[in-house]
Amino acid sequence: MEFLSFSPKGQPGLAGLPGIDAHVPRLSFSAALTFPMDQAGTIVFDKIFVNEGDFYDPGTGTFTAPINGHYFFSAVLTGYKNEKIEAVLSKSNYGMARVDSGGYQPEDLENKPVAEARPPPGSLAVFSIILPLQTRDTVCIDLVMGRLAHSVEPLTIFNGMLLYEDI
Repeated sequence: MEFLSFSPKGQPGLAGLPGIDAHVPRLSFSAALTFPMDQAGTIVFDKIFVNEGDFYDPGTGTFTAPINGHYFFSAVLTGYKNEKIEAVLSKSNYGMARVDSGGYQPEDLENKPVAEARPPPGSLAVFSIILPLQTRDTVCIDLVMGRLAHSVEPLTIFNGMLLYEDI
């Protein structure tokens, strides 16, 4: 059951939740890769579509949280045909999520035969994660192996936005 409350301006809202006058900072970015990336390291997404607040650094490929809050990040990494890509999304230099376009393989493979040793025909990896961040936490994506596709029309993209501020 929802209970209606009213903001100071007389506007209805949900009890216990911010009314329409609540301020949510506009913090978002969307960037693409436009040059070859074929060595391990932080991916520098250089083509900026949106960078509200300028907290994504297109020179380093790193987002720095300006306030405590819960943030949503997503990325689409497109590799070359018949080539595997691996990448890690890191929060302040700590791996939070890993993608592998070749699929999951358990350790100790030398004792277990692999039915299919060929790489998949396409190479695509996707991140979608919500992270709690503190002020000055950083988020970036590091390429572990493979080559990323690049184009003027985006093939490899990184996005982030503040969902809500922690109070």
